[in-house]
Amino acid sequence: MIALPRCTVWIALALACAVGLRGQRASAQYELRVGVIDYPAGSMLAGARLATDHINDAGGVIGADGTVFRLAVVDTPPDNMEIATANMKQASVFAVIGPEDDEIFRRNIALLQEIQAPVFTPAAGDSALLSDQSGRMYRSRAAESAQFSALADYLANALAIQSIATIHLDTASTTSLISFANALYAHGLAPSPLAFDLSRPNLRQVAASPSAPDAVAIFGAPHLAAQAVVQLRNAGYAGEVVYSRAHEPEFAERAPTESLPGIISLSTWSHTLADPASREFTWAYARAFGRLPDASAAASYDAIQLVAAAAARGGDIYSALSATGAFAGVQGELNPANLPPGEISNNAIVARSNEHGVANVVARYPDRPLVAAPEQTTEQATERAPTLAPPTATPLPTATPTGYHLRTRSRVQNVRSGPGTEYDVIGQVIEGTQARVLGATSDYSWLVIDYRGQWGWMAAYLVDVFGDRNLVPIIQPPATPTPAPTDTPPPPQEPDLLVLEAGPNRLTIGQATALSVTILNQGLSPAGPFAVAATFQPGGQFAGVNLAGLDARQRTATQLHPNLSGPSGPQSIVIVADLNQQVYEGDGEANNQDFVFTYMADRPVLASGTWTTAAGSIDLDGDGNADLSWTGNDLAALGSAAFAAIDQFSTLDQTHYDAVSATTLNSAIASADQLANRVFTLVTADGHRGVMQVTSVMRNGPITVDYRIYR
Repeated sequence: MIALPRCTVWIALALACAVGLRGQRASAQYELRVGVIDYPAGSMLAGARLATDHINDAGGVIGADGTVFRLAVVDTPPDNMEIATANMKQASVFAVIGPEDDEIFRRNIALLQEIQAPVFTPAAGDSALLSDQSGRMYRSRAAESAQFSALADYLANALAIQSIATIHLDTASTTSLISFANALYAHGLAPSPLAFDLSRPNLRQVAASPSAPDAVAIFGAPHLAAQAVVQLRNAGYAGEVVYSRAHEPEFAERAPTESLPGIISLSTWSHTLADPASREFTWAYARAFGRLPDASAAASYDAIQLVAAAAARGGDIYSALSATGAFAGVQGELNPANLPPGEISNNAIVARSNEHGVANVVARYPDRPLVAAPEQTTEQATERAPTLAPPTATPLPTATPTGYHLRTRSRVQNVRSGPGTEYDVIGQVIEGTQARVLGATSDYSWLVIDYRGQWGWMAAYLVDVFGDRNLVPIIQPPATPTPAPTDTPPPPQEPDLLVLEAGPNRLTIGQATALSVTILNQGLSPAGPFAVAATFQPGGQFAGVNLAGLDARQRTATQLHPNLSGPSGPQSIVIVADLNQQVYEGDGEANNQDFVFTYMADRPVLASGTWTTAAGSIDLDGDGNADLSWTGNDLAALGSAAFAAIDQFSTLDQTHYDAVSATTLNSAIASADQLANRVFTLVTADGHRGVMQVTSVMRNGPITVDYRIYR
């Protein structure tokens, strides 16, 4: 079921259960156990041990009734999560740290919920907490989306990057790429995928081109990213190279030392930070364990300190945690009260590798100085409340897509492995999907896009195209597939649930909206009850639905009903087909694949449509007052109406309220030669904001305008 019952845990009772003592004197010291799911040499376990040592050395945890508790760590490896969680329950732990790995955490979240204690994980993936409705799961460091927001801000503002390309190396990094793209959109940057082949170096032409991107961001496993960095360096690329995981040891071991300097990376904390809290933590950790701490160690240290402080206040532990604000941690300010449920930190750092390949911090977010003032003592630095994040700025409009792009017209369109119906279907995209065209056949009848990390071919007659076709390279089609002599493998015997499609791809902010989701059971066995759910943005609105089951080889349509709140703009989310992993689909639930859904979140619309006239006026918002007039040569705004071109958009579908309303209106008239195919923001004679695109115009002839007017 979607909503798992939340068990109220009272701190006083939890403490008594943890030590098995009742009716003892409040002045005595008892043991309070904290569980850590990590390997014996793990940095997360070391950070937790250091935190408990510091708390115990300072006098332990003093409960609301004066009882003093000393903390003890109970650790277990994550190799077998059934055993690990059973060990935690057997030890009656008060809180749990770990597991660290996103996939291990996500697949075992039901087992972790059964521990009946707060669980703090450093798993940063945006979908890690998606399926938790228990209120017991917490993230001990900033989510990936917060980290990529910091990176995007650094690239756009500190480095003034104007163009950025992405190299996508594996499907596991898809959600990371989406988070990064969404962060760039907020700064008016639109990333473009870069055609890339690990086996055949193909970047020299890109590097030598006058239009080479200012930065290239790489997404993929460290061993693949190392190869991509080598190709970029060998090609002579002079722009910024971004790999968010460049600070990880596996990447440094794979990439030649000479290729490392200058790479920009991303994390939530670094031992190179020079503020007093970070410096003292690094020294204490190094003295205790003989090695330097990493971001996971800092996150577990902060989590232990936070939960201990919440416990000391008494009452419901979950309420105490969610009400905690402005708590000074090693990572920076921890502020659960002002963050989405389950989040305790939005602190991130951007680093650049020095001449020795070591990642040094160049920016810290929320915006804070990298080094504390010299006259400030360590005690003052620890106690003061860190600077809060700056006010949210009005989102900038999305940048004009460069190159050649397509937009699908069909409700569902196949993506194939080659240019023809004889090639295999490798996936489908829904109506309104936009993609950069990476190549084409010699007659441009088939177009190539980046489809989930590989080339996908789409029939040109089924899509709309826009941009400069001359920029598209001609690609030699792959060999025509030869039918295999063996029979087609049978469908899986078990149920196999997957999300086929979802729509519409424009959702309304501020009111209940319905998203239709189609689910297919492509297995040979019926599926029992399961839940479909997603967390929608903006606003972090969770929406889900329980389904009674689905017969073998059947599909069904259901609806999710989110209520979005926040700024308008493009969004990408993950729709989960079997939220609580109730349906057995084979060993390890390997078939519970996530479906990435991209949509536009926009304000409610008052009126929309198409206006065609040879000469005349139109009332766009339908209130009886004409807003525009076409003379056959000039388009004029009437009354208090006005408009202005917004050339960063090439189609009406790319626009949204916040982008069009941020533009100053400075025009009341435009001639025919200023209108063709351009997008304009406008305000009607009665003050309604809107947007329009002149789809066709002829001097001394008719004009056709598509428009959308907001409430």
